Amino acid sequence: MDPSLPNPYQAPADIEPPADESQVSDRSATRGARLGAAMIDGVISIVIVFPVQYWAGVYDDFPNMKPQPFPRSLLWSLAGVAVWLAIHGVFLARSAQTVGKKAVGIQIVMAHDGKPASFSRLVLWRFLPTMLAPQIPGVGPFLSCADILFIFRKDRRCLHDHVAGTRVIALDPAVGVS
Repeated sequence: MDPSLPNPYQAPADIEPPADESQVSDRSATRGARLGAAMIDGVISIVIVFPVQYWAGVYDDFPNMKPQPFPRSLLWSLAGVAVWLAIHGVFLARSAQTVGKKAVGIQIVMAHDGKPASFSRLVLWRFLPTMLAPQIPGVGPFLSCADILFIFRKDRRCLHDHVAGTRVIALDPAVGVS
């Protein structure tokens, strides 16, 4: 076999290139750094929201856990958004980072120019849709799953990154970049 010929058994390359290859390839945060930041943010939220839900009686019928009626589920989702904003709002407004992103040294920037994303862009286009999409009966969980699975594309941008026109970068090139 001629070594100059392409390997017919090689996996295909990504079809869709990132928005701006020159900026994405050298500073995109790793999937692990993004996962770590999400876990930190999630634990902080759970520590605050779970006791409030317990006090409000959400878990009173725990062994039989029936799905919550839509209005109650929506109410708890909105409460979750309020708590999330109370925890992360100041960080988002100052540096386009959540507590978890700040802890692992990554930041949300605009995909087209690499500048930190605005607070309104982050809340209205990036976070609010990801918090409300799971509440859509029937398709919500699938939308959430699709959102997360987009991270495995070459550009490492989730669906919510594409919707908002953002990407997540490592602030220190030696940390969180592959």
